Amino acid sequence: MNRVLLAILFFGAMVAVYIILFLLNRKTPLPEGCENLKADCDACHDIHCINNPGHGRHPES
Repeated sequence: MNRVLLAILFFGAMVAVYIILFLLNRKTPLPEGCENLKADCDACHDIHCINNPGHGRHPES
């Protein structure tokens, strides 16, 4: 029974640390020059690449 309680407490502590670090990271300001980043990718024509400016647009049929 003690092992189960210890495991639950350990898991709860890990979740608490994750939430705290997530919230602190969210408050961190962006570095200078990184406020408005846009991909200038014209090299590949893969529409599924997340860096492609056309990502998310449906190809015209």
